[in-house]
Amino acid sequence: MVEFAGIFCNVKNPMNNRAAIILAATATVLCYSGLALAADPAPGQPEISQEIKALRTRIDQLEQKEKAEQLQRHEAEQKLDEKITTEKLAGDVAQRDQFLSAEGFTAGYSDGKFIIQDTEGNFTLHPWAHLQLRGVVNQRNGHQGSAINPEDEVDSGFEVRQLRFGADGNMFSPDLTYFFNWATQRNSSNVNVVSTTGTTKGTVIGTAGNSLGGVPVLQQSWVKYHIPTSPFYLKAGEMKDPVLHEQIVDTRFQQGAERSIAADIFVNGDAFTEAATIIYDPNTFIRAEGGINHGMRGANTNFESYPNNGSFNQFNYGFVGRVDYKVKGNWKDYNQVGGAGIKDPLLVFGVGSDYSERGHDGQLVSVVDATYVEPSGLNLYGEFLNRYTTHNFGYYINSPTGASINAGDPAVAGHATDEYAVVLQAGYMLDQHWEPFGRYEYMHLQGTPAGSHNYIQAVAGGINYYFHGYRLKATGELQWLPNGLPFDDISNDVLANTNGKSEITFIAQLQLLL
Repeated sequence: MVEFAGIFCNVKNPMNNRAAIILAATATVLCYSGLALAADPAPGQPEISQEIKALRTRIDQLEQKEKAEQLQRHEAEQKLDEKITTEKLAGDVAQRDQFLSAEGFTAGYSDGKFIIQDTEGNFTLHPWAHLQLRGVVNQRNGHQGSAINPEDEVDSGFEVRQLRFGADGNMFSPDLTYFFNWATQRNSSNVNVVSTTGTTKGTVIGTAGNSLGGVPVLQQSWVKYHIPTSPFYLKAGEMKDPVLHEQIVDTRFQQGAERSIAADIFVNGDAFTEAATIIYDPNTFIRAEGGINHGMRGANTNFESYPNNGSFNQFNYGFVGRVDYKVKGNWKDYNQVGGAGIKDPLLVFGVGSDYSERGHDGQLVSVVDATYVEPSGLNLYGEFLNRYTTHNFGYYINSPTGASINAGDPAVAGHATDEYAVVLQAGYMLDQHWEPFGRYEYMHLQGTPAGSHNYIQAVAGGINYYFHGYRLKATGELQWLPNGLPFDDISNDVLANTNGKSEITFIAQLQLLL
């Protein structure tokens, strides 16, 4: 036994790893154990036992160390797996981004709007949608019942005042821009049936019902080209007639719930028309635009002239021009009415004019307007409008079926008339959310229905709450007409009241702009 133990103890192990060390330690323990068992008891027996215990302790330490190193290796392998997974996911994302930005195009939300564009900025697409939900209460004093015992009439309800969608941007280069938008028809109604043949061609021979509620109607579709290295632009398509600042400003950026009644009557609200204009804009203190159009009320018509186009509210052609002079401020702040979001003083004066001809009749509409805004919150706007007609052919109605002309007072029909209006508007931004405002209008009209008032006044007041600027805005507005209005202005939810008595309209409106 002693010889076996001695031989085992003299074995040389060339292994260098930890297992070899443990094996060697174990062999050593066995060697000493064998010696202890084979040899006779001796006085040195306790010392051998101590060495065996020490060796066992060492073996335990080596085993614990091995377990710790195995744990470290496992953690390292986990981290490596996580890194590989992360890099793979990053590669997948990069691949998707590369797919999204194919040919250098990117998409996202920038400068408060959704936009798709290439890296060079030569192609951009900005889609948008505009919604106005409105609740209305309208009271006409003495409108209902007999002339002897008239009663007040109250109409109330909800409506989708605006549901518009469109896109704008540029293509091929920043010098070529475009703008397209549609609005949904507000309701179903009756339309005129017009004769297209014989001696009655162009005259109304009847009416027919339609179900156009919600059908998209084209409002604007124009392109504009900037002549490189010059301050000149060429613009063509269906656009806003560049006459009155309040009317040029998009519906999205008005201060009140609606434009003034005067803007509706004198320039047909938005005043969309087919036109081609030249713009001078050196981006300094002045800019101007002028050109030829299909008449002030020439939206969505074909090339034919009155009366062959079968529409009695259109003209043959027209000429238009406007000049703006900026005393101080930024032009971008001039794209709205009111003081929301404006941080620098703004003062701009503008003049505009449109001459439109219709057969042997013609009209000249001229305006002067001014805009003033202080960073403190005060904002003022004023305008003077004048319309001269060579042969008065009636008065305009802005009704659910669109703008039209109705026969006016026979006393002035066919005669030259001169009409005018004054509009004053003011508001004050209390903070970035609250804005009270007020407006006063005075109009002297001619050609209104016989027996009605030619002098029209309107007083309006309300308050805006901007949740997120014009993108989410609530408006409450009350409008009072001391002598009513002798015809409809459906944009302002004002209904005809020809008896000269008062009319009140309350509007609560929520605007959402995407």
